[in-house]
Amino acid sequence: MTETESEYASINFEEMSTMNRWPEDELSEITESDDLHIAPFREDGETYGTPTRIWSVAVEGELYVRAYNGQDSSWYQAAVRETAGQIETAGMTKEVSFESVEDEVLKDHIDEAYRAKYEGSPYLDSMISERARSATVRVRPRGIFDRLRAGEPVPLDDPEYAKVSEEVNRTIRLTKKLNAATDVDEIRHYVGEIIGEEVDESTTIFPPFHINVGKHTSLGRNVFINHACSFLDLGGITIEDEVMISARVNITSESHPVDPDRRKTMVPGEVVVERNAWIGAGATILPDVRIGENSVVAAGAVVTNDVPANTVVAGVPAEEVREL
Repeated sequence: MTETESEYASINFEEMSTMNRWPEDELSEITESDDLHIAPFREDGETYGTPTRIWSVAVEGELYVRAYNGQDSSWYQAAVRETAGQIETAGMTKEVSFESVEDEVLKDHIDEAYRAKYEGSPYLDSMISERARSATVRVRPRGIFDRLRAGEPVPLDDPEYAKVSEEVNRTIRLTKKLNAATDVDEIRHYVGEIIGEEVDESTTIFPPFHINVGKHTSLGRNVFINHACSFLDLGGITIEDEVMISARVNITSESHPVDPDRRKTMVPGEVVVERNAWIGAGATILPDVRIGENSVVAAGAVVTNDVPANTVVAGVPAEEVREL
């Protein structure tokens, strides 16, 4: 194994999760107090539902809960739908994010934690039943990246904004290595390190490639990205399988209000490029845009609105010129 291969092998992509982790002391307080009340957002995404008391356990530094009534539980459905809300426990009130757990091995470990913590309880069997297992949720503290990824405007003087600066500095260092790389495997490695997930070997990126943060970019299989492309991804950029992106394409998921009094606020908006789309040279895709499957964005176009599947758009702003 070469020195470079050894460096690649040492990367643990699981550790580069975009989500926050609980401080050890807070997690201990939460699990030891056993008085957790959970309140996911309602459908408006702004107001909290009625708090529900629920059991909680910690596994490998993460907090997990389950719905007693399984996926029929109203709080579980709201948690999965809205992905965010609030918990009250151990004298703390915390905004949190919710993520459904599908890994069966992890669920087994969570079962073990329930048995250890709630041994002797008449409700234990129900909480490790298949019904409850199917409604297992990871609960994490909700930080600035969660809020941006959810599309929430964030002022640049937000107390957490320093975390964005830290990630930008990390990405600058990695991008320097990426753009000095001498083969596509090395480039793919550094892109994976930047975005926090392994890039499939069928995907090719030609340098120079520029990205401001990387935590909110996802690349599919058999994607091709040509020279001198630029991604601004705080609002989220998803590139699905088989997508072709020509040279000098700019994709931004970030904007600011026109109002001068609010202009120093980040307004995120996810960009999704669906399967088998082709983005022409020098095109620009603006926030909150979805490029439909098989569609073509002509060279130099500025895309400000969604592009339907199987269409060609061109111009500034881009408009549909024909169907495929």
